Amino acid sequence: MPPDLSHCTHSFSWQIRQTVQRTGEWFDYQFSRINIDGPGIQSWDWLEPLARGLFWLMVAGLALWLAWLLYQGGMAYLNRPKIPGAMTTQAIREEALKQAAYWWKEAQRLAQAGDYAAACKALYMAGLARLNDTETVPYRSSRTDGEYLACLEPPNRPYELLIRTHERLTFGDGQATEETYQRCRRAYQEIAQS
Repeated sequence: MPPDLSHCTHSFSWQIRQTVQRTGEWFDYQFSRINIDGPGIQSWDWLEPLARGLFWLMVAGLALWLAWLLYQGGMAYLNRPKIPGAMTTQAIREEALKQAAYWWKEAQRLAQAGDYAAACKALYMAGLARLNDTETVPYRSSRTDGEYLACLEPPNRPYELLIRTHERLTFGDGQATEETYQRCRRAYQEIAQS
């Protein structure tokens, strides 16, 4: 005995599907009987190559614009300040990193304001600028304090004091006092006189 499928063929959703299908078939039949010739339209053979050319021109322009954005983003990433604990909120340009006189004045200004930690960091930067100016150790923003110490052969006590103080203040829990600043100041003056 075949199964009773009356519930499948008499459900409301089945009836709606059947009605939609029959209506679609009726429209297909009616339109297939009509034979209408379209109006005579002038053929523009030049329009397709123009449209293709404009499309590829837009694609090339978009690609160039995206490449320019990537270049700008990459340059901004590469030129970002890489100095831990920068003294100011503005990005310090690399030219300023190489000017020991700038950092010396900055250290004095910060010490007068009572910011001894920033003043010691400015003296550290002045020391790095002196190393770069004398071509003892060329400046590289990626170089660590330990690498600077390793490059100083034989060890140089004033530089070692500035670098160790910078490490302690930047990466440790050291506190800078006026005495700390005065020691760094004397160390930098020894460097400047040599």
